[in-house]
Parts: sequence; C-alpha cells; structure tokens
Amino acid sequence: MEKEYIVIVKKGIDLEVFDAEMAANQGHGPIPNRQVVIANPRHASKRMTHWMLTDEEANELRNDPRVLEIEIPPEYRNDIEIGLNASQSFNFSKTTQPVNTNANWGLRRTNSATNNYGSSNDPDTQVYEYALDGEGVDIVIQDTGIQADHPEWEDANGVSRLQQIDWFTASGLPGAMPTSHYTDFHGHGTHCAGGSAGKTYGFAKGAAIYAMKVDGLQGPSDPNGGISIADCFDTIKEWHNNKTNGRPTIVNMSWGYSGTRTQTNPTGGTYRGTPWTYNGETGNELWAAYGIVPQLNSGGLVARRIPVRVASVDTDIEELIDAGVHVVIASGNSYYKIDESTGNDYNNQVDLGNGNETYHRGSSPYSTEAFIVGNIDSTTTSISGTPRDKTAGSSCKGPGVNIWAPGTDIISSASGTTVFGASTGAYDDNFNLANISGTSMAAPQVAGLACLHLQVKPKLTPAELFNRVVADTKAEIYDTGLDNDYDAFSTSIMGSANRMLYSKYGIQPITVASNITNTNVNTG
Repeated sequence: MEKEYIVIVKKGIDLEVFDAEMAANQGHGPIPNRQVVIANPRHASKRMTHWMLTDEEANELRNDPRVLEIEIPPEYRNDIEIGLNASQSFNFSKTTQPVNTNANWGLRRTNSATNNYGSSNDPDTQVYEYALDGEGVDIVIQDTGIQADHPEWEDANGVSRLQQIDWFTASGLPGAMPTSHYTDFHGHGTHCAGGSAGKTYGFAKGAAIYAMKVDGLQGPSDPNGGISIADCFDTIKEWHNNKTNGRPTIVNMSWGYSGTRTQTNPTGGTYRGTPWTYNGETGNELWAAYGIVPQLNSGGLVARRIPVRVASVDTDIEELIDAGVHVVIASGNSYYKIDESTGNDYNNQVDLGNGNETYHRGSSPYSTEAFIVGNIDSTTTSISGTPRDKTAGSSCKGPGVNIWAPGTDIISSASGTTVFGASTGAYDDNFNLANISGTSMAAPQVAGLACLHLQVKPKLTPAELFNRVVADTKAEIYDTGLDNDYDAFSTSIMGSANRMLYSKYGIQPITVASNITNTNVNTG
C-alpha cells in the first residue's frame, strides 16, 4: 500500500532531474516498473519532494547515494508530538508574579556586560536605555498565533506594526490561508512576539511584526487550524525571496518535536559506543550514568519525553538559512544535553519501548547555522561570593546550545484566551500579560536583539549575523567545567559555549548641541 513520504536529497543534487526520473512512466532505479505519484511537489524546496511510495520502495530508495533521508511527514507520525518550548521604565525587578508594574528583566540584564542584579531581584537601575529599535527589519513569530489587536504591537504613534499578510499570496505559492489566522487561543505566540518586538517588553520596538500560526501548535480551544509544517517554511522562504525592499527577515521558532515514552524502565541502550542492559537502576541513577532524564509528571501523565530530530524539518531550516533568512530556535526544556555531531554523546541510544532512539541530538527544528538558545534562570549561583548567572534546570544544554539569554519569569504580552492560568495577569483593563518561563522565552530575546544588529547592517548574511552577535556575548555563566554531569541540571551547561547575550546598543544618543546629535554606540 502506498503512502506519502518526504524524499530529501543531499546538498548539490539536482532535485528536478531526480524527480523526473521517478515520475517517468517506466520509473527508475529501485522503482522501475511504474510511474511515481508526486503527492506534494514542494515547488519552493530545492531538496525535498513528497512521493507516494510503498514501505518497501521507501526502504530501497534509501540506498540511493543521492538520498539523505526518506521519512513520513511529521504531521502523520504517531510516535512524536509538536510542542512549545515553554512552561509556565518600568520595574525591571525579577518577579514570579504576572503584574503590569514589571517588565521583561532580560532587557536590563542584557544591557550589562556583567551580572547587574547580583544575588538580588533588583537591577542596578530601573531604566532600560536603548539607541536602536529594529526599524527596517521584519521579524516573524512562528508559533501558536498572535492576538492581532494587542497594544504591544503599536509604534510610537499608536499605529500597529503587525502585518496581517496572506502567506500564500505573498509567497506566490498555491494554498489557502486558514480561517482567523491572526488569533491566539494559547498565549505562547503573543508572549514570544512581545518579548522580541513588543513596545513595552521587547528589544525591536520599531520592527515590522509578522505572525504565522503553525498547525499543531494552536491552543486547545482554537476552532481553526494553522499552516502546515511544509507550507510554513516554504511560504516564509518565498515571501522573503520576493521582497524588493531589501528588508532582512528573522524568524523566531520557540517550539520543537519530542516523543512521549510511557515505558517505566529502558531495556538497554548504547552509551559512548558501549552497549548496556538495564539492571534495576533507578531513574536518577540512569540520569547520572547515561544522561537519560527520569520520568516526569506532566498533566498527570508520568512519562519520559525525549527530543526528536526530523530530517525534513531540519532541511527546511537549512534552506531558509541558505536563502538568507536569519533563524532563532529555542533549544528546548527537556533537561537533555545536546551534543555536536563529533561529540562523545551524539550517538547515545536508549530503548524505551520504541526501539533504539538517540537522545542527545536535540529536537527539530535544528541547525548548527541557527541560533540555538538556552535559558538563563532568574536565580543566580555564587563563585567565591560573587553571584553568577546560571542555567535554568529544564533548559537543554551542551555543545549544541550556542547562546544563552534570560528565559525564566519573563513578563510579556498574552492573548485573551491562554493556557497559563495563574501565570496570566492584566496588561490593562482589556488585554492580558503573562509571566512564564522556558527556552521559548529566551529565544525571543536573541531574535529581538538580532533585529538591532540588522537595523545597523541589513545586508548581513546569517553566518555574519551569528558571528557578530556571538562576538558580543560575555562568559558570565556559571560552569562546572564538565560535559557529563547530566544530573547537575541546575548548574552545569555540559560543555556548552559560555555565551551570555549582551547588547552593545543599550545606550541612548548623547545630545551635544541643539542641531547636532552624536551617538556613542559602536555600530561597526
């Protein structure tokens, strides 16, 4: 029986030639006797197409040296879930409460090269100074949607910066926008938009805001669907390619794939090249020895959640970046280490009832060319009496996390209908805010600050922007110096680069004469 498969070819392979071979009446190679039906031509992709294949044909086609991977589309798989990387002046003091008297403390922290909060909840000053606001940059929040009428999207003149486009029309690709796309019945997307580009809570207060509701992420009471996984990348890429105004595009992705495994104990696995068999170890012992996170209680379900990589989604990210789109991704809240491909833990595997699965590679979306953001906690740890920033316990860590930003107890905008319960508060008499935590809240800080760099240098390539932002980071994070102290989850960054986000644009212009304004900001 035929079913839809995504066929992904390696970089440098001519997909049109490969596609034509299989679409021919006599087929080609492993499928010589019939014409292959193209389920989704993916006109915007140079490396992916969707074919109708039998399982046997798919397995045989994997042996073709031109093929990187063949997989079932993620929305049709029942062993993984798409999910959000979050849990649950102004006064920039840290607080756990959803109050409209406080703002995003990450704005103040990243304006300082060192920890300007010390061991206190209060910063050295309650003023957030800034010289740039992201004007001329387009930021896309790919998430649960957005509450279109929230005041956070207003510019200094009270005009909304939210651009409610038809993604299919703007990209030139076939397809129809889902009904009521510019709504948010979850709250997560509205929060991420505020943390990156909100007028009160964000860095990019002058950027144009775009929102895309991803199918599978919408809130539980949302009556409408989102844009499919395949289309949500292709439409952004082609919309970006169609621009004639030279405006740079940056996309924030605070979501990822994982698998829920309810089997209590593993049967065994492989750790750093050595096979092992389960021998009655406790969950904490498995964590310490192999880096396998214990079962956690989530909404009454006791299970392990392991990060899952999806080759087609990661290829979409690579194609976005190749097209010049800047991508920021939340690393995830699974507690797991993310190793690099040459690392000792990259090929670790465990059998939790679903066959051997890798668990130290992080989750999709993922690319080493994107910003992969870890979560800095709102509490600190001390080294010789000096308070230092530290990782949030749940944050993913390791060499695969390439930058860190505040992501715990972050106050930002929220939609009128949210899933955050007591973490939701009043923005004003008509709108909501929320105080929530996770790498989902850390990633928008990086995306927002990146907009300021792009305002100065809009022609930066993704690699150039990455290097520029990373060059400004500060080694201010507490580090145990180990890469295998897996159960030291609240202090160890497990071999991650010690890169705390820092903004060199956090200084206002200095007026030196009535008709002359100089800025003491280094924009080079």
